[in-house]
Amino acid sequence: MPRRALALTTAALACLGALAVSTGPAQAAGPVDIVYSPLSLGEYCAAKVNSSSIVGFYNGSLGCYRYASPNLIYLGSGSPSAACQYFNPTYTYLGYAQGGSQSLICKYSV
Repeated sequence: MPRRALALTTAALACLGALAVSTGPAQAAGPVDIVYSPLSLGEYCAAKVNSSSIVGFYNGSLGCYRYASPNLIYLGSGSPSAACQYFNPTYTYLGYAQGGSQSLICKYSV
């Protein structure tokens, strides 16, 4: 019986040790890139540039447009860095870059 009690106590302490290791402080995450499509940029454009905007393109600058069949009509420009901060205000904004299909890539530290 004493051997069984010792084995159970040892097992219980081992489990507590494993639990203490797994619940330690969280590791800091590195930078992350999030891609925003022209339709997502349209949401920023509608909120911050012109309410009739439906699409935004980033190609060195952020342009906001609305669709009038069969053309796009330019409504103004926005700020790529402000767009990144608009989409994720709780993340620490680090920078932006050009993405494929005139999307905007925002870099954050989370």
